[in-house]
Amino acid sequence: MKNYIFILLFSFCLYSCGKVGPLSLPEDKLDKSVISYPCDEACIERFEAEKERQQSVIIETE
Repeated sequence: MKNYIFILLFSFCLYSCGKVGPLSLPEDKLDKSVISYPCDEACIERFEAEKERQQSVIIETE
């Protein structure tokens, strides 16, 4: 019986090891200063235009 409890407690410790919170940070705690794009102003404009185009696409299904 003692072995069963010991194994149960040990496996619980291993299972919960390293889990301290959600995997993704909230938007207000995200440091966006380290995110950079490897392109110039023209590239950024094309990127923003493509992002806008993709968000405006309507998917038609039957």
